[in-house]
Amino acid sequence: MKIHDPADNVWTAQQDEELKLQLANGRSINEVALRMKRSPLAVRTRMNKLGIRAAES
Repeated sequence: MKIHDPADNVWTAQQDEELKLQLANGRSINEVALRMKRSPLAVRTRMNKLGIRAAES
């Protein structure tokens, strides 16, 4: 059984760019989370850290 390693959750510069691209293409936070194999909370947290605001619906 693999124990969860926090280092597995580190965001790379490439993933940051992918996150920005997915959001710019109109994907929802849930869609981005699924595509990036992250939780919606992880996506929102990263968006906040990068200063990205969620699109208004």
